[in-house]
Amino acid sequence: METFDLSRLTDFDFEAVCKDLFELEFGVRLEIFTPGPDGGVDLRHLKGDDPALIVQCKHFHRSGRAKLLSHMRKVEAPKLGQLKPGRYVLATSVELSRASKDKLHELLKPFVRSPGDIYGKDDIDALLRKHEQVVKRHLRLWLTSAAVLNSLLSKSIVTRSQALAEQVDETLRTYADNGSHAAALRLLEDRHVCVVAGAPGVGKTTLSHVLCAHYLSHGYELVEISEDAEEANALWNPGVPQLFYYDDFLGQTAIDEKLGKNEDGRLISLMQRVASAPDKRFLLTTREYILAQAQERYERLDRHRFDIQTCVLDVADYTYRVRASILYNHISASNLPARMKSVFASHDVYGPIVRHENFNPRAIAATLAEAEMLGIATKSIAAEMVANLEDPGRVWAHIVNHQINASDVLLLKTILSFLSRVRMDTLEDAWTASGASVRALRSSLKVLDGTMLRSAQHGEFVFVEFHNPSVRDYMRNFISSDPAEMKDFVGRIQVFEQVETLWSMLSSRNAGQVLEALKRCGPELETALESAFRAEAVVLLGNYSANDNAHRALIYMKLGAAVGSEAVHDIGWRSISEDDVIREARDQETVENILIYLGESSNPELRAFLPVAVEQAAEWIVESDLSNWQLLTDALRFASLLADFGGDDDARETISDRIDDYAEWALDSWAEQGEASSYRLDEMKEIFRYYEDGDGDRYRFDEDVYNTARAYVEVAAPPRASPANRRRLRVARPGSPERPEIEEVARMMATLSPNAK
Repeated sequence: METFDLSRLTDFDFEAVCKDLFELEFGVRLEIFTPGPDGGVDLRHLKGDDPALIVQCKHFHRSGRAKLLSHMRKVEAPKLGQLKPGRYVLATSVELSRASKDKLHELLKPFVRSPGDIYGKDDIDALLRKHEQVVKRHLRLWLTSAAVLNSLLSKSIVTRSQALAEQVDETLRTYADNGSHAAALRLLEDRHVCVVAGAPGVGKTTLSHVLCAHYLSHGYELVEISEDAEEANALWNPGVPQLFYYDDFLGQTAIDEKLGKNEDGRLISLMQRVASAPDKRFLLTTREYILAQAQERYERLDRHRFDIQTCVLDVADYTYRVRASILYNHISASNLPARMKSVFASHDVYGPIVRHENFNPRAIAATLAEAEMLGIATKSIAAEMVANLEDPGRVWAHIVNHQINASDVLLLKTILSFLSRVRMDTLEDAWTASGASVRALRSSLKVLDGTMLRSAQHGEFVFVEFHNPSVRDYMRNFISSDPAEMKDFVGRIQVFEQVETLWSMLSSRNAGQVLEALKRCGPELETALESAFRAEAVVLLGNYSANDNAHRALIYMKLGAAVGSEAVHDIGWRSISEDDVIREARDQETVENILIYLGESSNPELRAFLPVAVEQAAEWIVESDLSNWQLLTDALRFASLLADFGGDDDARETISDRIDDYAEWALDSWAEQGEASSYRLDEMKEIFRYYEDGDGDRYRFDEDVYNTARAYVEVAAPPRASPANRRRLRVARPGSPERPEIEEVARMMATLSPNAK
């Protein structure tokens, strides 16, 4: 039997739900009033000269049954003699026993006609089951249903990503629908793929968590992608509804963080595969400017129609009510004392925040987290929030510069030195190598966990990461704006993954500042990087390249050139010229970039080595993994590129022959087995496109086999959804809300006042 966790509703939510329920139950229209001490009326129905029907809503889930009884006896019952309603109905989120109802009836009669006019938690659940349209109308109510909440505890989530399930559960407490939920859901249903894009802090991850909850409640298995797109293929379960979720799939600060080893091709291939699978969905998030950078850099991403798969969030499009709901929900769900929450009941306080041109959900959440962590005077919290909207980095600056100790700051810098979540034992090694104790690490983690950092279990291990990208953004600016901090940061580098972080910082938004800071610490950089080059790879989530010495060498050459350090550059150059790393490389992009770097170099020694490198690359590509169509076509493109560097056609001809062989096997399989073939539908569509564009020797195939396979593919392929423009949510601007919207926000914010309870 469906139940609902009413404790997760705000006071305003509960009142709005009661209004809709009792209008349907009683068949009348109910007026709604701003909560306050001057009447005790939440909902009212008047008909001519008849005495009023009054519905009182008491969301006493935190206080409990005893407090409710006491409040009704001392506060509400005396009012009834003055109001003299024709009928008084009490609705509460508290569970009521028969005895409790009888006591309340005695207190409130004759205005409460019978105990049946007292609706406790179980009665509200029954009405919600009876009036399903109310559940559908209130997204936050639906998100608190047992079906959704229980799905977060399902075996597939516990075994795969309990940490993500906990984050989704936390999100459901504060989510305010801004219209993007319906738009993103349409994309997932129509096209099976949705990219949620937008500026930092706009609510991309929040929306994604709500979408995850939706599909979980509809029986989907949630698969969180932590490393790369190939992870989804490894976890693909035919016949099982699955939602693949890839947060920040292009990285948080720069695209170099994520894309490697043909990841662009794998992403596109996975999107095409999901689009053709009726029981699969693919949800991705990214910062919009990073998506634009990636499309400029990667041809395959640029060719892909992201515009018809993207839901773009923009705070500027959030209505006055949406902004107010975001503020209200975060305050209501916080652990701040009631006196601090009540400050926001006044329009003079919430108005400047809601209308602020820099309104940002993350800044709101960060200010409240700061208040909970450090304590802020009641009268100062709203002013702090406005100040943090003026300067989003201010909230972290205040904590780092004034509220935490040197050990805590060191922990933040240590986390910054890794591109992604770092395993606890790796963090301990990096920490103790700097001379600090494990006890100090545990102490600092206890202080910062839940505010600036987040620790979570993934499989057998605990990983630590920044609580959200804005903390990383601030810490990157913190060290690059202070030469002493940058020297200390560089001097603590011990492993290649930390060198990779330095390189990624040169692609971030404050890249110029980072570069100037690095140039000032040449000796520290050269000393640290010499030992880090040969260090063993460490365990991170989302890192795949540290074991590739060719990748290491390329990063060192580029970093050395960028900061003007021949010593750093030559570490990479020696590895390429002496260690035969090209033949042991792990991905095509790295090898290709090495060739480009050598070819464009002004150094005669590097240019002289180019023919040797091209020969090694030709041998490498022929011997690499060519087990599927994507790998084959990528290899052919790469082999064709070798001619531009002076290579011969042997590698290209060899791979072309393998492509034809592979296509022939695939065609035979589909001609004989149709959809039962082991060759994927999306792969077959690529094969036909390849040959019909004239890129291969189509005439080597049996024409009947070719046509039979083509017919099977056309029947199996689902019809394409009609084209759509990118989903930008264009709604009324917050500067000039209509009067009903202003009044609704006033009623909502007023529930934060103790007088409204």
